[in-house]
Amino acid sequence: MKRFLRVCFFVLVGITGSWAQGYQQVRGQVVDKMTGKPVGFAYVSVREKAWGTRVNEDGHFLLKYPGIDSQKELVISAAGYQNALVALKNRQPVDSVSVGLEPVARTETAAVFRKQTDARLLVFSAFKSIPANFQASPTVLTGFYRETLSTDTACWTVREAILKVEKLPDLQTELPEKVKLVTGRQWVQDPLPKTLEGYAFPNGAAIVTRSMNLGPPDYLEGDHLNDYDFRLDSVLTGCDNRPAYRLTFEPVAGRRVRAARKGEILIDTASRAIVRIAYDFTSEAAGEVLKTSLKSVFDNLAGRSKKEVKRVSSQSNYRQLNGKWFLQDSQLVLETRFTYATNGQMTAVIRLHFGTSEYAKSNGQAVKATEVLVTTENLPKQRGGFDDRFWGNFNTILPTKAERLVLPPSSKDRARHQPD
Repeated sequence: MKRFLRVCFFVLVGITGSWAQGYQQVRGQVVDKMTGKPVGFAYVSVREKAWGTRVNEDGHFLLKYPGIDSQKELVISAAGYQNALVALKNRQPVDSVSVGLEPVARTETAAVFRKQTDARLLVFSAFKSIPANFQASPTVLTGFYRETLSTDTACWTVREAILKVEKLPDLQTELPEKVKLVTGRQWVQDPLPKTLEGYAFPNGAAIVTRSMNLGPPDYLEGDHLNDYDFRLDSVLTGCDNRPAYRLTFEPVAGRRVRAARKGEILIDTASRAIVRIAYDFTSEAAGEVLKTSLKSVFDNLAGRSKKEVKRVSSQSNYRQLNGKWFLQDSQLVLETRFTYATNGQMTAVIRLHFGTSEYAKSNGQAVKATEVLVTTENLPKQRGGFDDRFWGNFNTILPTKAERLVLPPSSKDRARHQPD
């Protein structure tokens, strides 16, 4: 049988022989060989392990792993690509290792299947398969959270944290999803423009740690599914060496849909599990953010400037391990244009991102009710530079080059730029 997927990544991996409490680390960059562009937010893990890290938007990553796993293989995966493997066995510290792979060879979806399949029913079947595809018993995700507030001229706020997220899909509880702060920090540029004071999600972590363990997203749940037209791609794509259907969706023509979205859904062909779901608010619906659960971001604005939401974008990716799926990562982008008294304008962007670094079963008590995180606005303020060593052996998403330019330099960076 013909190979379904052929790969094309170019991975530059710098292996550093550092140990901390029995841990080693591997650094690298992931780029598409055909285009030379970074493959942002690919997933990096050690083979057959329930933990890993995410590549940043520039394609760079740092994975910390126990020395006991140094004989295994590094696995790099992303939607639309075949997995890349890098052997860690007997690896010596080197500057870089390159692995060239090709993009997924997108094969035709069988014509008979397309003719006989209603795209909306295919999405419905994926939602009906949620109980079978996710763990029915409690699970806990440990992961890295980053929240930034920026404008065209500066990055004003950065909040970062290691979180534990407990999922209780089969228990009768008021808190089926609980988030606990393990450690965290924030940096706020002073003074913050008056216009931006109060422009923040009170608890951004609660938004990007939600997953489909408990059911479909609200905008596609129940009768809302009929508000959208779904179209099945004529070719298959793939993720994590598994073929997937790609469907696009948009509001039914002529129908008034509240907070309407346009987006795509990837569905695993074998299990009918949702691999990815991504959307943007339509241009007409962007102004309706104040009528959705996202309205809290504007509740505490200090200034009287006029606000116009320009973009709302979201993406969630899911990963399979031992036959069950879990949230791999989730992102949300909110872009707002402010017009203030002097007729000046400022466009501000809030980005939320959570990436799972470890997935495990839980006894249902990993996060106690008294430990639930209620806000990300009160994270401890970072003094001095933004040093990656703050996180110890926790895996995080590296700051991009652009983010490092606006953050206070670490002691290591300051020493590097000291005059001789």
